Amino acid sequence: MRLKQSVLLVFGILLILAGIALQYAGIAVESAAIVALVSAGVVMAIVAVITGSSRQDEVLSDERTKRIGAYGTTYSWVLTLVLILAFLWLDFLGLASFNLQGTLLVLLFTMLISARIFQWYLFRQGDVA
Repeated sequence: MRLKQSVLLVFGILLILAGIALQYAGIAVESAAIVALVSAGVVMAIVAVITGSSRQDEVLSDERTKRIGAYGTTYSWVLTLVLILAFLWLDFLGLASFNLQGTLLVLLFTMLISARIFQWYLFRQGDVA
């Protein structure tokens, strides 16, 4: 594990411990701050472990992989914007009613999953024009 991942892991654990300490000290009982601290700490720890366990010897990125990643992410943004416009029109025309949590969840998963799918597809194609 490199220094960057080690620092991220330690900082994540410190955030988790800070959230737990706030809970047990009674400073922020049933507060969103506790959930935010613990959630951020867990995410940082998971990211540190995943990135630290990747293979060290292989090339992680070159011009081709960066370009494919950028194109896949761009296609994902375009798809998400089209989905936002579809939600707006469905709501405007009265065809559907959406709550905020469900809408944000659908948009988040659409962005994440479509970015990976587009990048996977472009990697299989070989290169982007």
